[in-house]
Amino acid sequence: MVSIKRLGLAGSCTFSIGLISYSIGFPAMLKSQVKSQVRLKKGEEIRGFWEKLPQPLDFNIYVFNVTNPKEITAGAKPIVQEVGPFHYDLYRDKENLVDRDEDDTVEYSLRQVWYFNSAKSSASENAEIYAFHPVMLAVTLLTQIEKPAALGVVSKALDSVFKKPDSMFIKTTVKELFFDGVRFSCVDIKDFAGSALCGVLQEKSDTFILEGDSRYRYGYFSKTNGTQVPKSIRVYRGIKNSKDVGRMYSLGNATKMDTWPGSPCNDLHGTDGTIFPPFLTKNKEVWAHFPDICRSIGAYYVEPGKVQGFKTLHYTADLGDPSENKNVRCLCLEPEGCMPKNIYNAGPCLRVPIRISLPHLLNSDPHYYEMIEGLNPDPEKHQMTFDFDAMTGTPIRAYKKIQFNALVGPIPKMKLMKNFPDALFPIFWIEDGLELGDVLIKPLKTAYTQILIAKTIMWLMMLGGIGMMIAAAVRYHKENAGNVTLNVVPKTAKKDSATSPHKLPAISTVQGALPNID
Repeated sequence: MVSIKRLGLAGSCTFSIGLISYSIGFPAMLKSQVKSQVRLKKGEEIRGFWEKLPQPLDFNIYVFNVTNPKEITAGAKPIVQEVGPFHYDLYRDKENLVDRDEDDTVEYSLRQVWYFNSAKSSASENAEIYAFHPVMLAVTLLTQIEKPAALGVVSKALDSVFKKPDSMFIKTTVKELFFDGVRFSCVDIKDFAGSALCGVLQEKSDTFILEGDSRYRYGYFSKTNGTQVPKSIRVYRGIKNSKDVGRMYSLGNATKMDTWPGSPCNDLHGTDGTIFPPFLTKNKEVWAHFPDICRSIGAYYVEPGKVQGFKTLHYTADLGDPSENKNVRCLCLEPEGCMPKNIYNAGPCLRVPIRISLPHLLNSDPHYYEMIEGLNPDPEKHQMTFDFDAMTGTPIRAYKKIQFNALVGPIPKMKLMKNFPDALFPIFWIEDGLELGDVLIKPLKTAYTQILIAKTIMWLMMLGGIGMMIAAAVRYHKENAGNVTLNVVPKTAKKDSATSPHKLPAISTVQGALPNID
């Protein structure tokens, strides 16, 4: 009996320890461990990955090649053909880091460098395309908004500076259009209109690459390639509160932007897009701020996902609908008012009135889609996608996708655009993000392997405890079953008992003499 009691007690204790550990102790310990692992503390592994990713980001450029440039100049419907992807390995390194313990923040400067990756591209970056001349387009759009009375002068200035072009479109290459820069010159410009335009362009030294006296180059990313972003970024480290890890504190020493007409568009909402707080849930939006488009974007849960064997929370995002969401109405600019769903005027951010949309005008106003031939919106290809590990908040796969467009139409005072059709003209779109490689995914795999081992041990403890208690119960019943005594009285004895003064003797049975009563 002593050994049975010990066996039952040992089983009960083992089961209780396993159950308490699994339901209370282990979750609390795991939560504490995750909080300590995601913080941006100097010397820790996650801080090293956050400062300098051991793998490049994927940066894919898709260009809309204009197939009928002469016909467009005469008023025909634009026909475009998507060319790409042109894949670039993008390195975004954080430099000049300064930790501030008093408010648990870290400040850094961001340097971006692009390298063309021919193996992942559909064509050479020297492939020829027809596209808007970026400088001519910018000058025209800005003049149209800021000084429409000067459009006639600008038309003459374009003839002078750009040597009497016959179209707003040029034959160029992807490398030239985005990185090397399209060349133009203000040398020997003596007429009033040309001199005035060159004077304005010379004041934009932060926009153009100077190539000798009065010779310039301009590419969409030429000035940002290999240089630091002008405004420093400051984020919370999450040491004091893990929910704050990566959250934007300031941009260029300001805790709010002054880009848009009001809040909340000027708020620095969410993280810097490279790290996110742990313990995500389906009901929780995930926000990130993107300085390149001067906006914070919130991603919302769509469905369960699976990436590289990990169960994820699959999110997507859009650019908002000002007719339904009051939080994006502050993007509406006077005098044009609000753009349709998933389109907004990024002029205050880019200093040129470029309209940003989802690729191929996905989920936007069909009116604009019908103005262009060659757009094929596909949610599978063109939606933003984000797959997060719910426990750690790690973005296992995340891609931001945005398109740059120009809103054009006939301009009577501009020779090159006198008969232009009305259109929201697509220029190019980019896919910017990454899927974690082996180096970054390894710590996550190790963590989940350790969790599985710990859970297995606790389950074995509970099952072992249950087994010991069952064994103790069986032994107890078996030992007590052998001592059972039965008093059997035959039916005939009942009749005789009334007349006979003698009782039948008790019949003692032992286990095995009668059928097993167990």
